[in-house]
Amino acid sequence: MTEEQKCIGFLKTGIEYKRQGDLKEALNYYEKAFYANQFNKDVYKNFAKIYISIQQSDYAMKNLLTYAHLVKSQGILNMDSYDFAVSFYDWSGHLNESITIQKDIAIKGVTMDFNIAKIIADLNLTFQAGFCFLIKHRPNLTNLNLPANLMNNYIKTLLGQESDGPSLADTNASNMVRAIGLSYLLRNLFTDQNIPLEDITQIYLDRDFIVDDI
Repeated sequence: MTEEQKCIGFLKTGIEYKRQGDLKEALNYYEKAFYANQFNKDVYKNFAKIYISIQQSDYAMKNLLTYAHLVKSQGILNMDSYDFAVSFYDWSGHLNESITIQKDIAIKGVTMDFNIAKIIADLNLTFQAGFCFLIKHRPNLTNLNLPANLMNNYIKTLLGQESDGPSLADTNASNMVRAIGLSYLLRNLFTDQNIPLEDITQIYLDRDFIVDDI
């Protein structure tokens, strides 16, 4: 059995524990998957889902950033997916007087490195990054209507559980949440091409990143 096969096996077991509600054991198997193959991007995606669900947004963002970098570095760019995704971002969203989401962040990012389009096309990734911001700063976002049931229902979907109604991802606010998440991801991606991939994964996970960074 290859290291990649072991990694996938550990991930599948961890996902089953997650769906059963045993998040501690799920994290245990995700950690085994990480040590089996640290370049499998799904390891970081699954770590992030757990950390989002328990409102550990800083840890979630570290894993989402690592996942984003691997999305950018691996695979082939599908322009159809990119073109489809672009319309799902609301660049006019205002969170408060000091935070405005700017479209030129994405445009400049794609101009500098066309592989950024892979991140923009991953709507789940950018929504999760934006959701991290919301759960971190929700008490201060007084001009946003964020019903608790919509946020809790989204967390249930991350855990593979049945929700009792629509989630925040199903509302008109979802396009703004994705724009917020994309802005944070692009502002915190390393662009130094000289850094080996094996070092990048540790840089994201070890650095003192917090969701407040802008």
